[in-house]
Amino acid sequence: MSAEKSMMAYPDVLDLVEGCYTLLKSHEVSGTRWNKQYHTYRPALKKYGPCQWLWDSGWHMIAWSHRQPENAVADLRTLLQFQQPDGFIPEIIFWKQNGFLRKLVGMFDGYSHEEFTDLTQMPMLAYSVRAIWQATRDKSLLKEFVPKIVKYLEWWQTRDHDNDGLVSIIHPWESGIDASPTYDPVFHLSNPRPCSLYFHFWRLLCKYHQAGWNQPTILQREWFNVEDVGLCSVYADGWGVLAALADEFDSELAARCHVQHRRYQQAVIRKCWDEERGQFVSYFHQKGIEIASRAETIQTLLPLLLDDLPAPIQQKLVAKIKDTAKFWLPYPVPTVAKSELAFNPNRSMLEYF
Repeated sequence: MSAEKSMMAYPDVLDLVEGCYTLLKSHEVSGTRWNKQYHTYRPALKKYGPCQWLWDSGWHMIAWSHRQPENAVADLRTLLQFQQPDGFIPEIIFWKQNGFLRKLVGMFDGYSHEEFTDLTQMPMLAYSVRAIWQATRDKSLLKEFVPKIVKYLEWWQTRDHDNDGLVSIIHPWESGIDASPTYDPVFHLSNPRPCSLYFHFWRLLCKYHQAGWNQPTILQREWFNVEDVGLCSVYADGWGVLAALADEFDSELAARCHVQHRRYQQAVIRKCWDEERGQFVSYFHQKGIEIASRAETIQTLLPLLLDDLPAPIQQKLVAKIKDTAKFWLPYPVPTVAKSELAFNPNRSMLEYF
């Protein structure tokens, strides 16, 4: 049964989908700034200003590909206007934020550009391009977007500071899973309240500002140098998605992507699988030592994306998802396993502020 027929069989689902598109449309932001035209969607009307967030936009592109692909294309073109020559794509572009307010905030967060942040975010844009291709079958769009996303993933290789096939994030915001217990040991914290974490988040920005946002220096000083297994899995799988898309128009580019796909997914499997615990782990670096972070979170399940994942490991991860003591809750799958001390289904989002 097609998705359309399935939804028609359940009118309440159809109403929900229509409501989601109506809400997303109400968050539309467009105009001209810095001599650039923009068209995007803010994630929410509270907390998030009329700016563009990388992975929020990426998911919006996937959603619009199913309804109005031209909106997805406009969103991606908007984001890529600030892709840097080295391939970097920023986490946030401040399209419509008040200039004075942006400068005032900049006194505290210390970003080096008025237009965008020096951080990036979950590298999931390959999925966005795939959704656009599946909706349009327009090879000119593949030729426009795929090389740019390849260059972005190549930029991430600068984050593989120890050449082990795992890329690092330098701030919790880069994974998009800001307050994940995966990062608690980095800050030497045990089950903190989310609001208390924001002190550490802003403190990192101040340190990076003092370091002139020099990324090799930031990685070397290990203030927050985390090889997040979830992000590394998305990164590795992204190479495979790009390889399949590049196969449509450039066999040489596709071959390059296939090589990287194999390399990075094998690194995740080889290094992050903890056979004794029967789970994937992340790593962080402090004082020249690599330390495993073993909190069982949503990140530990994301290696399910990998084509080369051995069947026995795959079966163990699926069993965890079905386990009512871990991830199979009334509203599955939670970001933190029920078996973890940090699990709290009653925690209010207001605790972040």
